[in-house]
Amino acid sequence: MLTRRLSGAALVLAATLATGLALPRVVPPQRESTEAFREKGPAAAPVTIVEYSDFECPVCRAAEPAVRQVLALYGNRARFIFKHFPLHIHPYALAAAVAAECAGRQGKFWPYHDLLYERQAEWTNKDAPLKFEQYARELGLDEAAFKACRSDPAVARLVEADAREARLRWVGGTPTFFINGKRFVGAWQLRQDGVRWIDEVLKK
Repeated sequence: MLTRRLSGAALVLAATLATGLALPRVVPPQRESTEAFREKGPAAAPVTIVEYSDFECPVCRAAEPAVRQVLALYGNRARFIFKHFPLHIHPYALAAAVAAECAGRQGKFWPYHDLLYERQAEWTNKDAPLKFEQYARELGLDEAAFKACRSDPAVARLVEADAREARLRWVGGTPTFFINGKRFVGAWQLRQDGVRWIDEVLKK
C-alpha cells in the first residue's frame, strides 16, 4: 500500500514539473495595448516590447539600465509598453502603481516611474503615502487632482486588469518581457536573448 502511494505521489510530482517546464515562451499573438502615456515609440514599429513590472521589486529597478539600453539601441524600430504586475509580497507595490497611473493622467508617468525606481529604498515602508505626495509636488502635479485620483477605485482596477492579463500570460515574476510575443525574464535575458530575437525579427 505504501509503495503504491509513493508511486502515485511521484507521478503527481512528475506531472507538475512537466507542466511547469512546458509553460510557453511564445504566447499567442495579441493586440498589445495600454494607456497611451505608458507607451514609448511609434505604434507601427516592427518590434513591440512589453514589460510587466513591480515598482517595489529590486530586480525590476536593477533592470532599468538594460531596458534603456535596448530602447536606445533600436530607436524608432521599437515600441515599448509598460504594464503593472504588483506582487502580493510587496505591500506598497499596488499603491505605487496607482500613484504612477495618477501621475500619468497629468502627463508625468515616465518621470514618476523613474523616481519610484531611483528612490525605491526610501518609500518601501510605512511612509510610502507621504513620499508619493512628495514626488507629485516635485514634478509639479496638481496635488488635489493627484490625491483624488489615488482614491479612485477605478484606477486600482486598471492596475489589477494588467495583473490579471499577466497571469493569463503565465507571468510568474518580475520583470517579465514579451518581445513580439516571445517571453524573456529579467535583465540578462533581455540583453542577451532578447536582443538576438529583435535582430531576427528585424531581418525578416
